[in-house]
Amino acid sequence: MKSFCIFDKKFSRKIAKCGLIAKEIIVGKTNRIINCEKARLGSRSLSKELAISFILLLILFQGVLLAYVYHRQSKVLKQELEKKADDLTANLSEVLVVPLWDYDDEQIGKIGMAFLEFEVIDEVLIKNSRGKTLFNVTSGQGPQQRIRRSAKIVHKNQTTGYVDLFFSLGAFERGLGWLRNTIVLMLLASFIVIFITAGILLRIFMRQPLNILQRGIDRVAKGDYAYEFDEIHHIELAGIADRFKEMANGIQAREHSLQLINKELQDEIAERERAEQKIRQSDAQSRALFDAMPDMVFQIDQRGNLLDCKGAKSDLYLAPEQFLGKKIADILPDDVTDLILQKKTQALETDRIQIFEYKLTLRGKPAYFECRLVAFTENTVIAIVRNISESKEAVADKTRLEEQLRQAQKMEAIGTLAGGVAHDLNNVLSGLVSYPELILLDLPEDSPFRSSVLAIQKSGEKAANIVQDLLTLARRGVSVSEVVDLNQIISDYLVSPEYKQLKQNYPDVKLDVNLEPDLLGIAGSPVHLSKTVMNLVSNAAEAMLQGGTVSIMSGNRYIDQPIKGYDDIKEGDYVTLMISDTGIGIVEADIDRIFEPFYTKKSMGRSGTGLGMAVVWGTVKDHHGYIDVQSTEGKGTVFHIYLPASRQSSPHQHSRPAIDDYKGRGETVLVVDDIKEQRAIATGILTKLGYSVDSVASGDEAVSYLQKQAVDMIVLDMIMDPGIDGLDTYKRIIQLHPGQKAIIASGYSESERVKEAQKLGAGAYVKKPYLMEKLALAIRIELDR
Repeated sequence: MKSFCIFDKKFSRKIAKCGLIAKEIIVGKTNRIINCEKARLGSRSLSKELAISFILLLILFQGVLLAYVYHRQSKVLKQELEKKADDLTANLSEVLVVPLWDYDDEQIGKIGMAFLEFEVIDEVLIKNSRGKTLFNVTSGQGPQQRIRRSAKIVHKNQTTGYVDLFFSLGAFERGLGWLRNTIVLMLLASFIVIFITAGILLRIFMRQPLNILQRGIDRVAKGDYAYEFDEIHHIELAGIADRFKEMANGIQAREHSLQLINKELQDEIAERERAEQKIRQSDAQSRALFDAMPDMVFQIDQRGNLLDCKGAKSDLYLAPEQFLGKKIADILPDDVTDLILQKKTQALETDRIQIFEYKLTLRGKPAYFECRLVAFTENTVIAIVRNISESKEAVADKTRLEEQLRQAQKMEAIGTLAGGVAHDLNNVLSGLVSYPELILLDLPEDSPFRSSVLAIQKSGEKAANIVQDLLTLARRGVSVSEVVDLNQIISDYLVSPEYKQLKQNYPDVKLDVNLEPDLLGIAGSPVHLSKTVMNLVSNAAEAMLQGGTVSIMSGNRYIDQPIKGYDDIKEGDYVTLMISDTGIGIVEADIDRIFEPFYTKKSMGRSGTGLGMAVVWGTVKDHHGYIDVQSTEGKGTVFHIYLPASRQSSPHQHSRPAIDDYKGRGETVLVVDDIKEQRAIATGILTKLGYSVDSVASGDEAVSYLQKQAVDMIVLDMIMDPGIDGLDTYKRIIQLHPGQKAIIASGYSESERVKEAQKLGAGAYVKKPYLMEKLALAIRIELDR
């Protein structure tokens, strides 16, 4: 019967009702009944089952009978063996009476050997009355089951000795084996005869009538309802045939009704198929629409259970299978749960859309979401959620950049103003600084006016210092053609009169200096950079009222990804200066204003000109550098200065090992780095050292390159974006070239992923920015390893 596709419960109930009628009327019932009869008469052969039953019964009977015969015969054979053993033992004892009485050992031996000739005797043992063995011989048939018979040797009512005969059961067992084989052969022969006879008889008297009935059933099953079963003559089978004839007549009478019902069902099924196809198309369009949306759509019931989820999956807090069917309170933090449940209640009560924002931690980072709740039914709401982290971040970045622009514009305007004011003040201060010196020359040492003139002179010098700072602040676009060593500038300051004066003013302040020995050079102005170091150290010392430690550190640093802080630091090679203190710190509200001229929280006139930090800001910007400030009130402040590194030689650089110590010998090197400038620097250094160098811009490109050719060494950047990082790249490379030599490079500190790469076989870790000596030595050591 044709299968029908049922698409919903209502339609399936209707089909079921029609199916009840169809099953009683149409061919489906006929086929089922016919198949049942076939199963009874065809699938399991009645003749075979009767034949097998009859054969098994006869075999069972014969088996029982032959088993009884076998048991009876084995018992008889054993009794005969035992009687023969008794007789032979008695005969031996009688024969040995005279020889034993006469102590005729020769005769005893001959008699013993004569009895040993019997097949059933395995051992003969003859002893005298005192138990001494006179004769003991075995047949040598090997270990087997035996029976023992003993008898006394009596002469004139006096026991003169003993005889023991051991009879082998081998002959007995061979007789039993022959009997078993005979019984099995008889059973097998009878089985063959019975099987053939039963098969012939059952084929004549049962299988042929059943085959005739089966052929008639097949004809009815094929639609020949007029078949009369005339060939059936057995009463039992004729009853079955009559039943089939009645069924065929009923089916023939109702066939017309069946066709009408079947056509009605087919028409309705076709209609339902068309409707279902439209539903499927609509569902597919809806799914495509949801998948294309940047939003997530949740269905929430009145009790706070999450019923369904559609839309973007990348911003989900958990995988759908982990939260569907669960309460919001079991998934989200308490504050977010309370907010969502409150807005859900308002949406159901007011029937108005509720719009709100909340914050979650997504994959270890804070994420911001906007949620729109709207009532869907009386008991459920739809929540449309969108990740607005990027827009939030963009707004924050825009605000921060606007503030930085305003700060830069303000500092530019102040610098311009300071330049004009400084020019005019210099003219005014010339007399105020110069004339007191002339007056002092004419005044005697004990003059009462001398102290007043000295005060005027010192005030003029302080004013001149302020003017000098104004001029420094006003000097924008400093020429930076000279390559200087920041370590040398710091060292020069630490032996300067200004630092000695600072130590006298703040004796409780300790200094901790940690300078990078292989520091890169800076293209800049030594005077302005020295002024920057002096101002930062002075401010740090003044911030520690009860004493403390000022730390000065220099270093090379490669910025692989932009850093957002007080300044936005771009990618590149930098020389860094860090000056920190353990003082009172800076209030967060004041950090944005510390670089403004004359802005200070110190007592007015306590020290300096009030322009120190403004000079620092101007100098760093003139050197195209960046400033980052981190401060905690009551714990101290850290200033990080980032100045672009220069690869040109500095006149103060210390001597390095001879280049021949780490020069290449023509080995091939592949540089893998996502930054074009870094690839160019590494390629230039290694080519100059005598290596054959090639470079690629990503991990995927490196894998493709190494699929075609091999290299002696790989310089592998650990952080590459986008695409796979250095560790994943190295894992793929060693699958292509096991044992591939490589060194790891990164602008960050040595991470767990760097260590994992080294465990896989990578060599040294080289921190960016590249220094020729360190990079070359790391490659040479790894190649020679």
